[in-house]
Amino acid sequence: MKIQLIYIGRDKKNIYSDVEKTFISRIKHYASFKIIDLNPPSYSKSLSTDEIRKKEAKLITPYLEKNTINILLDEIGKNFTSVQFSEFLNSKMNQSKDINLIIGGAYGFSNETRSKAHALLALSKMTMPHHLARVVLLEQVYRAFTILKNEKYHNS
Repeated sequence: MKIQLIYIGRDKKNIYSDVEKTFISRIKHYASFKIIDLNPPSYSKSLSTDEIRKKEAKLITPYLEKNTINILLDEIGKNFTSVQFSEFLNSKMNQSKDINLIIGGAYGFSNETRSKAHALLALSKMTMPHHLARVVLLEQVYRAFTILKNEKYHNS
């Protein structure tokens, strides 16, 4: 079983890269973990948000394999406490399938991509930059593992 964080976006001026690397290193003590960054397609100002989402869906779709649990980070997704998220993640890992955590582009996901998701997850009701969302997600994945292993990191 492996966990992949897949996202659409450019990494120009990522002020959080050191923090990301720290949490990725920590997560790898518990599971096989990989990041896949997808460069956004070229956009023209004449494209609608739906057209942009459809272009991005073409980039994401190859990673939505049948034997993979696809969890989209989406503003309409379910909110969890850290303990609830650890239980959710554990239930998905117990299915013995690979897990994709997917962050879409600035306009979210197409209906086609959402229809292939097994779950929608919201990190917050607030909007945040993609780089920050990745850090929050990585920290919560790490925290989930420490909760599941009963290790000192999360204070209940």
